[in-house]
Amino acid sequence: MPLTTPTTTADQVVETARTLPAPVGGRVSVESIAARHASGEISSAQAVAALDPHELERSLTLTADVSGLATVARGLAVSPGVASGVLVFSAKAAMVAREDGLAPVLVLPESRPEDLPGLLAAEAVVTERGGQTAHAAVVARALSLPSVAGLMDGVIVGAERLRGARGDALVAGDIVTVDGSTGTVYRGRPAEPLANRTGNTEVLRWLDAVLADLPGLAVQVNADSAAAAAQGRALGAVGVGLCRIEHIFLGDRRPLLERVLIARPGPELTEGLAEVYAVLRGEFTELLVAMDGSKVAIRLLDPPRHEFLPDVAAVADDGLRATLNRLREHNPMLGVRGVRLGILVPALTVAQIQALVDATLAARRAGHDPRPELLVPMVSTPAEVDLVRRLLDDVCAQVGVTAAELPITVGAMIETPRAALLAARLAERVDAISLGTNDLTALLWGLSRDDADRQLLPAYRDLGVVEHSPFERLDLDGVGTVIRQVVRDAREIRPDIRIGVCGEQAAEASAVSFLAAVGVDYISCAAPRVPLVRLAAARQGLRGPEGAR
Repeated sequence: MPLTTPTTTADQVVETARTLPAPVGGRVSVESIAARHASGEISSAQAVAALDPHELERSLTLTADVSGLATVARGLAVSPGVASGVLVFSAKAAMVAREDGLAPVLVLPESRPEDLPGLLAAEAVVTERGGQTAHAAVVARALSLPSVAGLMDGVIVGAERLRGARGDALVAGDIVTVDGSTGTVYRGRPAEPLANRTGNTEVLRWLDAVLADLPGLAVQVNADSAAAAAQGRALGAVGVGLCRIEHIFLGDRRPLLERVLIARPGPELTEGLAEVYAVLRGEFTELLVAMDGSKVAIRLLDPPRHEFLPDVAAVADDGLRATLNRLREHNPMLGVRGVRLGILVPALTVAQIQALVDATLAARRAGHDPRPELLVPMVSTPAEVDLVRRLLDDVCAQVGVTAAELPITVGAMIETPRAALLAARLAERVDAISLGTNDLTALLWGLSRDDADRQLLPAYRDLGVVEHSPFERLDLDGVGTVIRQVVRDAREIRPDIRIGVCGEQAAEASAVSFLAAVGVDYISCAAPRVPLVRLAAARQGLRGPEGAR
């Protein structure tokens, strides 16, 4: 089917809207468009113009009629879909319930890295605190779990009780339903079974065929394992835009990283780093092989340090308690994280780089085409990038190769306002720039990523102070202005520099249009959102630059 040129797309949108039946649900709407495309009635461009991203998202997630269920609590809709199951209040309880053949719905005050096994066992996740970019929300989207965060009229009471605004309560063992598309927790389960996912493969296969030759931004996947990368690739991602090393140490591996963070120089630190290196070398090798021939951006450790440290109150050892008090920070999100941690503990950075270099060499020896990129997070000054580059050169020299001989590029993450202001100087030192919109939004607005979506921003929306949460929809006036400036300044120095964007807001349709217009090369998102972003990118590509703000 010949492509329709962007100059006639507007007329096609109007004509398609007139002739297609009105949507009566995600699956019906998508399937009706697919049927007309298959029969030759509409072109690929017309099909893409007619598809609504929200309808597509609903067609790819579980849905159910929840109209007969009683609402107990409401919060932020952070990961779409509907799931029902037995209520549990700890990661351990979720794992036990799954082992007993039950479908657990996990409710937590907030999730921490050690809760990952519980999230993996759960059918849905609810957290009393947190926002669109909180730990549970990010993990839930990556796992395609329906999720609600930042409860606005619900509170956890005691250990195993969720009380709603009207005083009604849910207790451990109750059957509940979570609608992650509306941010609602219901008592009971729907009368009719959840709509299953049969047909999703066909929808995705058709969508892939429709999008194959259409213009648009490249879409990469956020993936922290070979399996997640393969899933993203199957959905049309052309590379890994963000691999978070700290996510490799969630769950059972958390003690390995904890050991390194609290160890002083000496045998304990050396042994801990050896374990970290071994885990990373294996994971990196599998990831590079899974994405053979495609770019894989691996970010140096970037956790707020407290997420991988034990609770001081639960520690009996005086020496360990003193260490934890020494490492304690009042605001860990603005503390020793990202490249700052790597500079204060250079041996930890070397272990990460060594694992990446050795994994790259192993993949090449096995006949593969690895294309890794070392991503430096939380940059504030070009000197931080210089230091990481020197460590990379040192590691390469130890194994008898130069950095130029290995296909390892270096990228800088622009998340701080200062890094954005110094984009031109950073462009002199790196091969790529990745704009992290989550932290950039938080720092430009002066808002907490974990707290603002719970009370402040909902109140601001009600009062008309803001239209949308900047953590949900990209702030084009503020953050967008900074992104535009970064692209302009970096490209003035290096016209060929690759510029990507990762962050929850970047996957939203209006953000895709804006980013395409300002000249960003790619967007990276969680695997389940890859089809949606590809659709939005294709729609923008057909409209052309004049279609974006």
